[in-house]
Amino acid sequence: MEIAASLTQFSDRLSPVFVRELRQGLRAHSFVWAFVTFQVGALTATLLELFIFESFDGYTGVFPQIFSNLFRVLLHFGFGLLLPLTQFSALHSEIGRGRNIELVLASGLTRWQLVWGKFLVASTLSGLLLISLLPYLLLRYFLGNAELTAILGETASTYLGNMAMNAIVIGASGYTSAVGRIVTIFYFYIIYTLTVFANIQSFGSRAGTVSPVLSLLCVALGGVVVSLLALQLGRARMKLFEDPLDPPSSAGIFAIAFALPMVNGVAAGTGGALASFAVLGPLLFLVLMIDRGPGRNSRSRGLQP
Repeated sequence: MEIAASLTQFSDRLSPVFVRELRQGLRAHSFVWAFVTFQVGALTATLLELFIFESFDGYTGVFPQIFSNLFRVLLHFGFGLLLPLTQFSALHSEIGRGRNIELVLASGLTRWQLVWGKFLVASTLSGLLLISLLPYLLLRYFLGNAELTAILGETASTYLGNMAMNAIVIGASGYTSAVGRIVTIFYFYIIYTLTVFANIQSFGSRAGTVSPVLSLLCVALGGVVVSLLALQLGRARMKLFEDPLDPPSSAGIFAIAFALPMVNGVAAGTGGALASFAVLGPLLFLVLMIDRGPGRNSRSRGLQP
């Protein structure tokens, strides 16, 4: 009994928000149904690719080309859209009717800890689902014609894209209006796409003369900056009252996000990966410093958000 109890208890070092959300997420019916759906979809897509649509090799029609990549479509559609959308009301449950945010802040937790905990749980659950699909990825490698490096790269990019979309949807969930959340998700998705695409384009400019590793780092760094901006938007939406000394508001975060792809695109297009890194590095530091304001230490300021 003691061993079983120790296995079900989380370490005290973990954030209480992370523990609470992880327990609720693992017990939720949506996670179970998502697991079963992904397993059935992955098995079906793998069997169709390996034993049915392989017979269309050499055919130039559009339908065989689409169907021969069913597993890839499942990964991108499921992890890039469906799973992140399950967080559509992640913050609304805290700041909506009932206002759990007062109790959370009274316990000594900060708004950033709440947002960050929800993001970590969403990414952890997505990672568990992605790990459960590894047997199908290996099956495509041993029985299909997929390269191992391509499979690993595609898996990593899928998970990183999922994390970025989780951050965007969670940040947008701070708006009470469903229309406002949809518009915000679309806005940050465009910012994310433009930022990542600008750094990918740097491969064709001066990136190769510096280091391909630096170019990949800039692609990942651009996605991290946009993700943190989206999470900071969610933090800014969770406030008990207006405070003139508070860090940048929602409008300020939208402005930074709007300028990000333009500044980064000019740097990547003119100076390649090195110039892009010189821009994204300070921006990352700036985004991380947004929360270092009056609402950061809620223990010493009572219900100050």
